[in-house]
Amino acid sequence: MPDEPQGSAESVGASMFKDELETITAAIESYGEKPPDNIAMISDPFAGQNFIIEELRHRYPDTISYLPFFSVVTSKDFIPNLYTAKDVVIMERCHFLALRKVGGFAMLDEFLDFISSSEKLFITTWNSYSWSYLNAVRQIEGFFPEIIHLPKMDSKTLKELILSKYEGARIEFIDDRVIEKKQGFEVLERKITLPFTNTALTIPWISYSPGESKKEEIEIEDAVFNRINIIADGNYGVAQRVWERSLDYPEMKTSNIPEVPCAVDLTINEAFLLTIILSMESIQLVDLAEIAGPEINIDQNLYRLIQHGLVEEEKGYFHIKPEALKCVCNYLTRIRMVW
Repeated sequence: MPDEPQGSAESVGASMFKDELETITAAIESYGEKPPDNIAMISDPFAGQNFIIEELRHRYPDTISYLPFFSVVTSKDFIPNLYTAKDVVIMERCHFLALRKVGGFAMLDEFLDFISSSEKLFITTWNSYSWSYLNAVRQIEGFFPEIIHLPKMDSKTLKELILSKYEGARIEFIDDRVIEKKQGFEVLERKITLPFTNTALTIPWISYSPGESKKEEIEIEDAVFNRINIIADGNYGVAQRVWERSLDYPEMKTSNIPEVPCAVDLTINEAFLLTIILSMESIQLVDLAEIAGPEINIDQNLYRLIQHGLVEEEKGYFHIKPEALKCVCNYLTRIRMVW
């Protein structure tokens, strides 16, 4: 099988988030002319923050310092790096600075204290559910004059972006599902005259119209991306994951697109762990245990969340299974664990 064509992260990011990049670029270009307006970029997990970050680093390699967090921050060791950083600082995954527990805001306060007195421009990224929680309890939006919420994507844009990675290659879309064709039945009234009589009778007459299979065939590409975007709910990262797992290059069969059930009924402990994982996006077992505390059996509850198809583990990190993200968010919002 030939290798699948790939597009660059920079080109995808530039086309997907043009308006957001223009806002951040304007802030960088005007640095030094006025007090810096620190930026908070907020999105759901997988929604594409990394594309914007990579594009900015590509545009300003000599201007930007990049200081990401990869796990829960428990010490002030990151502060010295802020002093020696360049004038524009990208800090990725800042939700790792706070924990949902008593005394869990110490590192966040250290960071907010620093940027309050700094003349550097900080471009920060946050998980949307952590941001909502932290803004409710600590009003952190007051430290970021420029707040950017990454928009959801429509099916047309999603189709253009995904297929742009396959320029010069042809994807064959195949509708191999067993579908009951739409058939139209209409009962009409018709008048007839019987032989050898002048009497007119009114009788029912059934009109039948077969489904337009040609029209369905023409629209198969749009149907595929509409179906993927129902699962993704406008989230590019989720849509890309569903696409990649469904594609048997160069064929995309509609039967490969998963049906994602959304019947969730969890215990309080399971729901709490799921909330932590959603808010942190990707978290190690030791950090999960640190937040959850000793009262919760992490191994047993994690096992059940994985068996439910809601969480998966990759290289020692646990995150929401992308295909289940919409389901998880709707459930946790309904039971008021997130908002």
